[in-house]
Amino acid sequence: MSVDVPARSGLTVAQGAAVSIGAVLGTGVVSLPALAARIAGPAALLAWVALIALSVPLAGSFAARYPDGGGVATYARIAFGRRAATAVGWCFYFAIPAGAPAAAMFGGAYVAAAFGGGTAPRWSPPGS
Repeated sequence: MSVDVPARSGLTVAQGAAVSIGAVLGTGVVSLPALAARIAGPAALLAWVALIALSVPLAGSFAARYPDGGGVATYARIAFGRRAATAVGWCFYFAIPAGAPAAAMFGGAYVAAAFGGGTAPRWSPPGS
């Protein structure tokens, strides 16, 4: 049984906020909280709340004015033309393979710390 979902074009404010926050934070969203908490303590939460509070209106204005799913490449196209948008799109495309494993490692470390996953496995040669 398949469900027909009507095709949509454009971004909602929530989708625009997610694209904007993802582009600004990237994989830092999993690595920076520990660093920020170590330096700023509980005040680091205020910085994250401020970032979200400021990103939503920014993303909302872009989503309302330019309802397109291209994200940062769309903004580059509008500002600098098709060639710049192509370059930005390819940069994002090639950055994902480098960033995804790092994000997975950071996320796995958080899960291991939260649920008692133990230490990282170590290899020792046979007979040692």
